[in-house]
Amino acid sequence: MLESKNLGFIGVGDLAEYTIKGLRRGRYQGRIMLSPRNQVMSQKLAADWQCEVMESNQAVVDACDQFILSTRPAHCLDALASLKFRSNHLLISVVAGVSIEKLREQTGDMDVHIVRAMPVNSAQAGASPTLIFPHHPVVGDLFNYCGNSVIADSEAAFDQGSIIACVYTWYFELFNELIQATSSHFLSTELASELVLGMAKGASSLALQDKARSAGEIAEAIATDGTFSKLGLDLLKEHDAFEPWQQACQLLSDKLNQTSDAK
Repeated sequence: MLESKNLGFIGVGDLAEYTIKGLRRGRYQGRIMLSPRNQVMSQKLAADWQCEVMESNQAVVDACDQFILSTRPAHCLDALASLKFRSNHLLISVVAGVSIEKLREQTGDMDVHIVRAMPVNSAQAGASPTLIFPHHPVVGDLFNYCGNSVIADSEAAFDQGSIIACVYTWYFELFNELIQATSSHFLSTELASELVLGMAKGASSLALQDKARSAGEIAEAIATDGTFSKLGLDLLKEHDAFEPWQQACQLLSDKLNQTSDAK
């Protein structure tokens, strides 16, 4: 694991909050320093998760070996342009849709290492599969504290993978629909929730372990003729229940490409 070093956050919102919670729950022992702009959030994190609130963004950068840029996309380039960096600083951007090239233009220093990362809010539960580009051992170790790091082999792959971070959010609505559909006066909502969420975790664990088969092949092996599983799955396929998911992913891919073209 990563040696304890000084880690800073420029931009302290929800993303910073759940990442910091994951780091501390994963027993990251390094100092964590926060920019002061969001005083309510910064002070809360300082009190609850052993962080330090600095006087300014520049004070964060001056005190840190590495820092996470977690501002809103519209503000990130301006935030970087106002900062001065040391040689070999490590900038970890978790800002969606902003390329390394654009970030590099603002740092003005080719010796600054820039890595993009995409944690999701399951980081606070120690379960974020965090996409990273390019590979950097320090960044990989850092996000392993709050889940596991997944290395993209190109920035285009990283951008495409960021769509899946949105799909992650959709799962919760699916889980909610399944919980409501299966609960009744026989099966409480609490028990239905435990079963639906537990089954989702089990399915993911099996698919991750069984590398020899695709997820679709696993489904076919389970949903054999005469089973209730196949009865329900056939109905979903008959009504093209999975098609809207593909369309939603394509919509985001198109938007991503439009954003890249505009830049």
